[in-house]
Amino acid sequence: MTNNSVSFTSNIRFVNREDFLKLKKQNYINFHHTGPNILKADQFYSLEIRSCTGGGLVNPAGEAEGFHFWDDATNKRKFPELINSLFRFVKNPQNALLVGSKNLKGNPYSLEQFQRFKEVFLERVKNVSIFQSHKFLNSETHYHYSLDTDTWTLCTSFQEKSGGKLKFIKKPEDFLKVFDSVSIADGDRLFVGKKEVLPSEYPELFKTTQNSAKTI
Repeated sequence: MTNNSVSFTSNIRFVNREDFLKLKKQNYINFHHTGPNILKADQFYSLEIRSCTGGGLVNPAGEAEGFHFWDDATNKRKFPELINSLFRFVKNPQNALLVGSKNLKGNPYSLEQFQRFKEVFLERVKNVSIFQSHKFLNSETHYHYSLDTDTWTLCTSFQEKSGGKLKFIKKPEDFLKVFDSVSIADGDRLFVGKKEVLPSEYPELFKTTQNSAKTI
């Protein structure tokens, strides 16, 4: 793989459903055990991250992989194997993104799985941006990654009440309405649509990942 725009930071852009559907997508990652849940490629995408944990690891010099892990008993048992696979496929990752999980009755492993990945990533990867725990029952996130531009494009939808209007993240204030915790890594750039969200204006979204690791 080659990359003509090497950097050590990533662009993270949230868009609405219409703009996400317009993206040209290759290399789908599903969460079912019948197919690969980890994929190394120049670009990839995954859909419907709800209580699962999704994201990816990037070495901007030319390697990237995405993943989508179901929060079930099989992946709980296989957690060490999943970690070994991730760090075997992309060596010396500089950047990472984590998104997902929900606080659901009857499924405590959703939050636990996310926290386990988060702790390992913060220990092994320099820059980790985190969108942790969808607050709304019907909330979900889709993502697409392009190594060529080192850009994550995400689409997060939510309903504030059952049967209510489907909404999307459209402004910076929506992030902490939709997620329990957001932590953008030093140097990563966050956008809502075409507008950049600046640390000077929204410092609560740019907390250091070391501090955010202490919370679920």
